[in-house]
Amino acid sequence: MIRYGLNLNFNVDIKWHLTWIQHFSQQLSEGILYPRWLAGTNYGYGSPTFVFYPPLAYYLGYFLKLSGFNIQDTAIILFSSALFLSGLTFYIYGRNKWRRIPALAGALVYMTSPYIAHDIYYRGGLSSIFVQALIPLLWWLTEQSFSGKKWRLGLAICWTIIALTHTPSLLLCAIVWLFYTLFFLLNKPWKAVVEIILSAGVGLGMASFYLLPAILEKRFVNIEVMKQVAGGVKYNIFNLTQLFSLIQNNHEAAYIFLHQFLAIAVLIIIAFVFCRRQSPILQETCHWSIFALTLTFFMSSWSGFIWQASPTLQMVQFPWRLLQIFSFVGAALYATVFSGILKLRLRSRFLLSLVIVGILLMNFRYFYQRSTEYIALRNPGKANVEHLQYTKTIMNDPYTGKLIDVKEYRPLLKNASSSPPVPLIGQPKISVVTGQATINIQQWQSYNRVFSVTTEKPSNIRVRTYYYPAWRIYVNQKPYALSMANDGTIELKLNPGEYRKVLLVL
Repeated sequence: MIRYGLNLNFNVDIKWHLTWIQHFSQQLSEGILYPRWLAGTNYGYGSPTFVFYPPLAYYLGYFLKLSGFNIQDTAIILFSSALFLSGLTFYIYGRNKWRRIPALAGALVYMTSPYIAHDIYYRGGLSSIFVQALIPLLWWLTEQSFSGKKWRLGLAICWTIIALTHTPSLLLCAIVWLFYTLFFLLNKPWKAVVEIILSAGVGLGMASFYLLPAILEKRFVNIEVMKQVAGGVKYNIFNLTQLFSLIQNNHEAAYIFLHQFLAIAVLIIIAFVFCRRQSPILQETCHWSIFALTLTFFMSSWSGFIWQASPTLQMVQFPWRLLQIFSFVGAALYATVFSGILKLRLRSRFLLSLVIVGILLMNFRYFYQRSTEYIALRNPGKANVEHLQYTKTIMNDPYTGKLIDVKEYRPLLKNASSSPPVPLIGQPKISVVTGQATINIQQWQSYNRVFSVTTEKPSNIRVRTYYYPAWRIYVNQKPYALSMANDGTIELKLNPGEYRKVLLVL
């Protein structure tokens, strides 16, 4: 990526992240400290994107752009930083748990896990890859919190950061982490467990300035469409009896699961056959194995009734998002077994280390294949021209109303449950739908639009901005009724007269 630039696989998320970095940064430069509404996307109709999408990664992108990096290098630095942090946080988690060498080996396995490669190179999951880096830190702070209350502040902050980074990962991490923490009731005081859970609650509370609007305002937008993306949960849950068939049909997530599952199975066999006399290693292997099997259950069709019973879980879209945590469990098991191997006799240690290195090399192989599979921006070759041109628009001309946004954040039509029509490119900022009027635009900023209108007969004025309850309109300095047009934009109904100042403000 550093050498050849970003890949041009535009089937998934990278185009949205690049667009959002550009517009989020632009509005921050206008003095809007938290740009919840992206005024320039959807061809200028706007979108309440950051009411619902966590902003942290985009603040990082803004500071990188402010430092002089272009949008492509900004994205590359963000992906590279998240990848490096994944290894660093795993090493921090493991250095006291398994000692330095096994922790370093586990960190390398975690960094090169197939799901991380898939998330970076195929999906372009900028926000989710940062949560991948935070998972080992979350587990480390949780375990540290049992030995000292001072760590609970760090745990709360970690939860705040996760909440402000990626919402589906937050939901899955919260569920898995809660059960993991309750497991400590077997050998820890119940008060300590409750206090740690409350620390997580404090962390989520600190992120409530984002979480509460995201929950309370979702009724205004087409958020339910997320349940049907790529067929929704029903078509993205693994039927383990048909796993090989899925792989033959190029189901990449199924292959990643099988790759990781087989590596975990090999590690478990090594532990039970060669490290059976090392009780701590065997006990820890059992714990991680139960963890892995539990995650396998929740990614399989056996748990389908749970996913179908929860509309909130269905918003996650893909049960295989749990591969995030599954990869962490695999790396932890790798470090555990490796620490046991290092205590064996020289001959056994040498032979088993070859198996351990083989697992790492298989990860490297998959990572390298994915990194070279897709055509890159600095080496476009036979790239899809549409994707190439759209990428260049995002990078070189992002602010002239030529970029779309995701459909789930488009406001719902009045008295309807469907999304408004797809926005049309090249529409005027303000137009007369019915009647006769003269319009003069005096100011047009992201959160502040000022214009004057002179009408000779009753007129309907259409503003090329999607209707959203947060907008307010003032006509000659007096509040005025705001209504939605048939296409979901803001409509202003005026009687004959002169309106020297019409102010639309967010």
